[in-house]
Amino acid sequence: MKPALAQGATSSLLKQVDETMTVPYGRGDYALFADMPKVLATAALVSFIEAACAEALAPHLEDGEVSLGTVVSISHSAPTPVGATIRAEVEVTHVEPRSVSFSVTVLDEEDVISVGTHTRAVVQRHRFDQKVSDKAQRLGIAP
Repeated sequence: MKPALAQGATSSLLKQVDETMTVPYGRGDYALFADMPKVLATAALVSFIEAACAEALAPHLEDGEVSLGTVVSISHSAPTPVGATIRAEVEVTHVEPRSVSFSVTVLDEEDVISVGTHTRAVVQRHRFDQKVSDKAQRLGIAP
């Protein structure tokens, strides 16, 4: 990771909530979710927070590095309907050679919908891919 990233650096990301981000859409094998309200799903909120932090970190990565989420600790305190715009405001709170922590706040047009923290590890992509491949092989899963 490049040394320029410092505590206090800020970034933001905007996104309009669509059907693919709702609880019923992301239900997968969980039939209980099919009848849930069409609001921003917590899983989609986590993905949005990860994207906001990853985008803030990306310009500071060296060639061959990627960042991966390792810790997420957030609230999800207000519903957000399809069509609303959400905004993540992220701030770097701690920088280590292979890890960056953020404080996060997510808002829609009316409410603060989430606050918390997120940490991302900085890794060499080729090493990570090799670990995944080795694990898949040990588990007997075709890569």
